[in-house]
Amino acid sequence: MAIKVASRNSFDIEGIVKEIDQPDIKVVIYFFSVEFEKNEPQKALKKAFPHAICIGASMIGGWSTQRAIEKGIVAMSLSSSEVAEVITSFQTGVKENPTRSAINAIEELKRKLGGRITSPDEYLGLIFFDGLCMGEKIIKEFTLEKRLNLAFVGGAAADELSFVKTLVALDERVSNDGLVVMILKMKIPFFFDHYVHCEPTTTSFIVTRSETRKGRVVWEIDGQDAAPYYAKLLGLSGVDKISGDVCAKNPFGVTIGDSVYVRSPNVAVDGKGLEFFCYIEAGTKMFLLRRGDIISNTKKALEKTKNFLPGGIQGSLLFNCVFRYTELKEIRKIDEFNRIFSENSFIGFNTYGEELFTHHNQTLTAVFFGKPLKDGEIDPYKTRRLFHYVESKLKSLIFEITSRSELLNITITYLNDSFGPVSDYMKKETASFKKSTSDFLESFTGSQKDIGSVDKGFNTIDKEFNESFHITEALQGEAKKAAENLSAINNVTEVTNILALNAAIEAARAGAAGKGFAVVASEIRKHAATTKNAVDSISGNMQTLIKSIRELSVKMENVKIEVENAKSRIQNLVSTNSQELSLIDSVNRDVASLESTFKEYDGIKATLNTMIEQSNVSKEEIEKMLVVYNGNIENIASVSRKT
Repeated sequence: MAIKVASRNSFDIEGIVKEIDQPDIKVVIYFFSVEFEKNEPQKALKKAFPHAICIGASMIGGWSTQRAIEKGIVAMSLSSSEVAEVITSFQTGVKENPTRSAINAIEELKRKLGGRITSPDEYLGLIFFDGLCMGEKIIKEFTLEKRLNLAFVGGAAADELSFVKTLVALDERVSNDGLVVMILKMKIPFFFDHYVHCEPTTTSFIVTRSETRKGRVVWEIDGQDAAPYYAKLLGLSGVDKISGDVCAKNPFGVTIGDSVYVRSPNVAVDGKGLEFFCYIEAGTKMFLLRRGDIISNTKKALEKTKNFLPGGIQGSLLFNCVFRYTELKEIRKIDEFNRIFSENSFIGFNTYGEELFTHHNQTLTAVFFGKPLKDGEIDPYKTRRLFHYVESKLKSLIFEITSRSELLNITITYLNDSFGPVSDYMKKETASFKKSTSDFLESFTGSQKDIGSVDKGFNTIDKEFNESFHITEALQGEAKKAAENLSAINNVTEVTNILALNAAIEAARAGAAGKGFAVVASEIRKHAATTKNAVDSISGNMQTLIKSIRELSVKMENVKIEVENAKSRIQNLVSTNSQELSLIDSVNRDVASLESTFKEYDGIKATLNTMIEQSNVSKEEIEKMLVVYNGNIENIASVSRKT
């Protein structure tokens, strides 16, 4: 028994079944053109292999040992020689609520595991979902789930670039709004990684405002409108020159160590924003990328893989970005790319997003299957693969924390730069306003009732202003505390980055890696605890900031109302005392100046609320990122010590 694959340009399901058939099939994995939906491939394959679990996704072009196909179907079978156990979940509703669908799937998988601990070198996850949903929210939930200590590799389903319908299937069920997850308990060694041929330039910048809840739009880069900034960066004459081809050739990327995580722009939005194929959180430091040699990069990746699998590669699953596919077509290297992998049994498809610890663009994610070990044979690369898993997951943690901490830094700087001057300006304008109105009121000898009403209004204004100044001072105090805690997070992430590098070095020393890893694991846990404490403090700071901003907003609204009332009462007085026009002009000038200040404050408040909404560190979320390592790393350290 072995890994068997097949491919067809047409819906020749009988031919596919014949080629992948073998005794005791455990799993059938297949990818198909969306136009074959009418042929119901999920039912045909389940009927042919009733005792196997069948999982599939729609594609735009497929790969296989026999050939690369533009349209058709590719399939792979794994037998009981490769797979000991299969656990699955099928969910729908990912367009409306991808996070909820992911959580439901995770809970189902945990129930089926029955409390077992999953080792990342024994259990492998495959994940496919609707390519038109925000899949990054799905993969994030799986990556941060501490009870699922394994890698989930896969891709977002695709169609023929119509972006209308993409499909995922599990056994006889199929959905154009679905998520399908499979956990395989493997009997053979395996290795996974992500590969990027785009290279960082020296041009870097920070995303300062973005939309992540319901969309994937970056609105500001380095404090400027994103689309004009991008156009200027590329030397384009205007935003209207930002085309799909330009975006594909000039993506953004996050670099952590020697790893690159690509984020591809899609289109300009309202002449100001840039829509992406994966959301980018505000605070993320990005590099402009340039295309490298996709063929050379792929060959090097395959050579690297051989250093992780004893006896070499038996087969593989490829999840290749549609932009890489169109690039390969453009440079006429489709067949050459396919031949790189064709020495072994493999299939793959071109996706609308590639999955491995995070949601990638312009990337190849892949799983490589090794050959069975002989009786009594010790796997010399097991510890090396465990280190690779830890290093990859550490980088995803660093990515999350550094982007959050940078946005907090931006927010705190904004607080200090904005509220201090506005507070000083308001004090100055208020003093002038009070003097003008005092002179004005003293000039009247009649209308005592109206004068008393105006005077009462000014007393209210004075009180509200004084209270608002105290709140502003408190805001800046909390900002200072958050800044101090922020430096702790930045220090920890720097150390964590070094630890990730140390893990890579230890992985290269496969012989005595077990002892080295115990030290690395201990340091990771220690610094994770430090980070958690800093996050707890910042979370409290930010909640206080938000509360203070809301209180300040109420105070300022009260002041605005009282100013308007005072202005109206003064106008009534002036209508019967026209000789005081020079004084009322002075008052009106001060009122206009205050109104201008209110508008400036409203702009600051709106911007700040948006920034805090994005940078407000969820204690639970960051804690989830950190806690996931404590149990998982201890498990890996234990395994590596035994190796």
